[in-house]
Amino acid sequence: MFGVNGKVLWVNLTDSTFYEEKIPEEIYRKYLTGYGLGAYILNREMKGTEDPLGPENIFGVMTGIFNSHSVPLGGRFEVVGKSPYTGTWGDANCGGKFGPELKNSGFDAVFFKGISSKPVFLKLVDGVYSLEDAGEVWGKNAYEAEDYLKKIEPKGQAMVIGVPGERKMLIASIMNDYGRAAGRSGLGAVMGSKKLKGILTRGTRKINPFDPEMLRITNRDIQIQFSKNIELAKPWQLYGTTDITEGAHLNGDTPIKNWAGAGLVDYGEDKASKISGKEIAKDKVRSYGCSQCTLACGGHVKRNTKYGPLEGHRLEYEGTGSFGGLNLISDLDAMAMAFELCNMEGLDIISTGAVIAYANECFEKGILTKKDIGFNIGFGDADAMIKMIKLIASGEGIASVLGNGAAKASQEIGKGSEEFAMHVNGQDLPMHDPKLMPSLATTYLADPTPGRHTAGGIGFDEGGKLTLPFEFDGWSGKSVERYKYSGKGKMQALSVFGMQIMNSTGMCQFSTAVWPNSYPYLRLFKAIMGWDMTAEELMDAGKRIQVARHLFNYKAGVNPWEVVPNGRMVGNPPLGRGPTGDVSVDYNTLVKEYLEEVGIEKDGRPTKSVLKELKIEV
Repeated sequence: MFGVNGKVLWVNLTDSTFYEEKIPEEIYRKYLTGYGLGAYILNREMKGTEDPLGPENIFGVMTGIFNSHSVPLGGRFEVVGKSPYTGTWGDANCGGKFGPELKNSGFDAVFFKGISSKPVFLKLVDGVYSLEDAGEVWGKNAYEAEDYLKKIEPKGQAMVIGVPGERKMLIASIMNDYGRAAGRSGLGAVMGSKKLKGILTRGTRKINPFDPEMLRITNRDIQIQFSKNIELAKPWQLYGTTDITEGAHLNGDTPIKNWAGAGLVDYGEDKASKISGKEIAKDKVRSYGCSQCTLACGGHVKRNTKYGPLEGHRLEYEGTGSFGGLNLISDLDAMAMAFELCNMEGLDIISTGAVIAYANECFEKGILTKKDIGFNIGFGDADAMIKMIKLIASGEGIASVLGNGAAKASQEIGKGSEEFAMHVNGQDLPMHDPKLMPSLATTYLADPTPGRHTAGGIGFDEGGKLTLPFEFDGWSGKSVERYKYSGKGKMQALSVFGMQIMNSTGMCQFSTAVWPNSYPYLRLFKAIMGWDMTAEELMDAGKRIQVARHLFNYKAGVNPWEVVPNGRMVGNPPLGRGPTGDVSVDYNTLVKEYLEEVGIEKDGRPTKSVLKELKIEV
């Protein structure tokens, strides 16, 4: 087989045994790699009733077909498992340099089951693997853990958890490259439950493509198109995702004051201007790109803050939203330090900001007090936000509750606080508001990974044109009306299928910003794997992966038809002020048409006909 290793590694942490499994080429062609292959494996191995933090949950680290083949923006990896946050299919996508390194070590994925009797890390170097004692690094933060592992293998790459992951906090991230996070779904807690501190990998093996010359020419053509579209790339290179920060805080995109405010009214233009991409870029020392990246949307920064100096990754938009408008903060010292603390400790920046906003509202309404927390908190209090992050990272006191996110915290705290725990099915919401982009409600409510802005869908296309990873059957470029609720099911489904393809090849979703509807997936599959695929066959693979994820949730007892949003998320009742003040999202129509298009029964099970059509193993 060309282009991949053709095998995955199984690690049983309970008895420290290993097993190498060969994967037939037919499975690669049906599910690709990344979390497509993960969906196939987890559906095959899991019944759905497993405790996410128990020994039967399987945790997988997945590489992509495009990893290791110099495909521009094709260097990302995925982690998968049953989510302790939501009880659903769980995944998190991550950049950095870990993915290609793992693939070059000899395996396309590593799956862990069981629970170790002591803290360990997996060492995997050019096909040689062992479980090593992590006692010395257990209790260390993510930076310290990565330092420790890289001293063992200086040219290798490490993926680690911090203390929140060890404590099985659901807002724990999995970190690599000192600031790239697989942050969502609570899978850092799954690693902690297994006493798996991290993975150290080094790979020098060459993975041969089917047609090296065709691959070279295709990669060259991609670069040429990148040069032609350089004006589309420049904002990403200068500001990364913070290019949208100022505007998003004013136009209704960024949720304000725990989703109860409006940017223009409750945050204001002055505060928004203080946290613009241009202001944030003043701290940049150099641009940064993940493995195989030509876009380089990341940035390394230095800043002398009132909390002390920091050197690390530049803020990303989700961090500006969660530590900015969501908490009514416009202090860049605090926002930059909050971002750095989360990276260092191994905390999901979205959920950390979200649970602080929840706590601020609890404090504002007298549900939480200074006695409960140890100090005063509140919206707009930058110093308190920094104290809260440090408290959450410690896991002490009220942090043992808040560290599991707003949904579970509200269940413990009670007193009516459930009303302002902003989540879907347990997952804290991201920093994009469906009242501005209604189809985000479809994605948040109906995707197998609920409450995720990166799960695919047409939300970000609304008011513009449908953008897919490649040209497909005349659908690419179709107009998407923002507040039209009926007739969007097909476009939503196609967009979701396209995202599955990106996540299952190692592609960065930002590729569609520079190569809209035009990335040469079919040529790359031919050059790397030797496959003659049609666009229809590739889109079927995306659909198969999505339906397999829905099947996983059905087995876990989760029905997307029954998921109900917090009213603030969808304007029920309407907010009453700001650009989206009169909007009430008809999410029922959006969700219904998407689920019918994909083929999901009223009980959450994929229809027999769609399972047969896609040849999904049940």
